[in-house]
Amino acid sequence: MPSYSPFFALVTGIFEFLAALYTFFSPGRKRLLYPVGALFLLLAGYQFAEVAVCSNPENLLLTRLAFFDITWLPPLGIWIVWVLSAPKIKALNAVPLVYFAAAAGLSFWIFSDAGCITKSVCQTVIARYQQSNPFETVFGLFFQSAMAILIFGAAAGMASAGDAVRRKHLANVQVGILGFVLPSLAVRILVQETQGMLPSVMCHFALVLAISLCALALRERRAGRAVWPLNPMGVSCVLRK
Repeated sequence: MPSYSPFFALVTGIFEFLAALYTFFSPGRKRLLYPVGALFLLLAGYQFAEVAVCSNPENLLLTRLAFFDITWLPPLGIWIVWVLSAPKIKALNAVPLVYFAAAAGLSFWIFSDAGCITKSVCQTVIARYQQSNPFETVFGLFFQSAMAILIFGAAAGMASAGDAVRRKHLANVQVGILGFVLPSLAVRILVQETQGMLPSVMCHFALVLAISLCALALRERRAGRAVWPLNPMGVSCVLRK
């Protein structure tokens, strides 16, 4: 297997970092643009963390930082879908909070348990991580359940959205999620030795998500000061054109 090359991760990370800056400074509804920009930063952060991990695989602190970064991707994605969907069922308002709390718990586990991630091996353009069985199982359930909520939550939001811009934003989120989940599952099925490599593979395929979110940011920028209630708690963000 060829040695690790950081080129793809660096190019992807730079693109995602620039996309974050563009999103943060774009006109539009900051309640939407700020979490999208933060998601770009997390995507970029993993790419740079993986380069650091693969430059010094023996430093497990860097490996934990990589896992810490991707732990916050699911709750932030759910928050974006929640903001766009504005669910009318009050019980659904707890879903983002549950996943933020779960991410906080996993983050504590990552840094407090020296045995949860024990080794990293870098090959070609991916990193493989050796994790303890309890952590691997819990983290997998957390991540995969969040992906299901994002996919079906975006679909439910599109079905109930009252305007075309909101539907298109949700479609971008759903297409972006499917764009890295499905190829990652294909790798899991087609490649025999997938143990420990899925976090890296999924984050590289998440370039599809980044591109799809760029379309969302561009549309939001064009929409400018369009009027719609983005606050699911009932407080409208009324902006004049």
